[in-house]
Amino acid sequence: MDIVNCKQGEDDWYKAKLGVISASNISCVLAKKGTATKDSYLCELVSQIATGIMPEINGPALKWGKENEIMSRSAYELISGNDVEEIGFIYGKDRRIGASPDGLIKNRTQGLELKNPYTSKVHAEFLAMDKMKSEYILQCQFSMYVTGLSQWDFASFDPRFKKNMLKFITIEKDEKTFERFDNELPVFIYEMDLILNKLELQWGDQWK
Repeated sequence: MDIVNCKQGEDDWYKAKLGVISASNISCVLAKKGTATKDSYLCELVSQIATGIMPEINGPALKWGKENEIMSRSAYELISGNDVEEIGFIYGKDRRIGASPDGLIKNRTQGLELKNPYTSKVHAEFLAMDKMKSEYILQCQFSMYVTGLSQWDFASFDPRFKKNMLKFITIEKDEKTFERFDNELPVFIYEMDLILNKLELQWGDQWK
C-alpha cells in the first residue's frame, strides 16, 4: 500500500489529499451525471489543484466525531480484541484516488471505519436493524478498492447509550460495487482533466 505517514487533520494530511478522490466522497462520484452533488465535488477537486489549498470543514457533527475519536477506537479495540494501527492517508492507482481509514487491523489485512453519529437515532438504527447509510457502505467498499483489501470492519459508537455503546460488523468486498468503480471512476477523472486543461492546469499542480 502507498501510505503517507502523517497524522490525520494535520498539514501533511491535507496536502496529501489535495485533488484526490477520497473514500468519504465516493458517493459524489457515483451520483448521476449533471447533478449538483457530482458537479460540486468535481469543481471542489479542481479548485484544490488550482489553489493548493484544502478548505477545512467545521460543524457540530464533525466536532462531535473528533471529540469521541479516541474513545471509540479504544472501545472497538476492547470489544473486538483487535489492535488498531493508526494510518494517515493511503493512495490508490496513480494517486488519483485515496482513503483515510480509521485504522488497519490484523497485520494490515483488514481495515476499520469508525463512526460517531451526531444523532443517536442513527446509532439505534444500526444496533436494531444493521442499517447503514448508503454512503458509509460505499466508503468502506472504496477503502477496500484503494487498499486492495477484501474485508473492512465498520463500527458505530455512541457514548450517550447506557448499553451497547459500540457495535461493529465486518463488510466483505462486493464485486458489483467494484465494477461500478472500474466503470465510473475513469469517466469522472476524464471530466476532471478536461476542466483542468480548460483552466490551463494539470494533475500534479497542487503539489508544485
